Amino acid sequence: MRNTLLLFLCFSTFCTALQGQSRQFVFSFNPKKFIQENKLDEASPKEIIFPLYDIEGRQTKYIMLDKTSEALRKAKIFSFKGKSEDGTKLMTLTIASGKLTGSYLENGTAYFIEPLKENCRKRYKLYSKPAGNYQVGQPNDVLK
Repeated sequence: MRNTLLLFLCFSTFCTALQGQSRQFVFSFNPKKFIQENKLDEASPKEIIFPLYDIEGRQTKYIMLDKTSEALRKAKIFSFKGKSEDGTKLMTLTIASGKLTGSYLENGTAYFIEPLKENCRKRYKLYSKPAGNYQVGQPNDVLK
């Protein structure tokens, strides 16, 4: 009985520790090429498909609206807002200084996208933070 209780406590502690760990997925994305292919330098807000990933490493299409103002476009800063093709994830993305950053919300959990290393422009990490209350988007966001 005592051994069983000790085993149960160890197992519970192990499971709790696993739940608190940050999850991460690393992927490649070339913002400069993406800007050129989608002609984002031109002033015409439009719907854009971002072929990115989810935290499980599954390729996911995100349908984004270009929300970039003319002043930001001239400074080569691009802003996007949208959702996954299946509608389960709300996402915001920014391309600035040739780097992609952003976040998405899925089932109340926030996931973040940023360069893998400070000077990296083609390798990115997608991760969740284990502790803290980080709000991403709004549950009532609607694409117009």
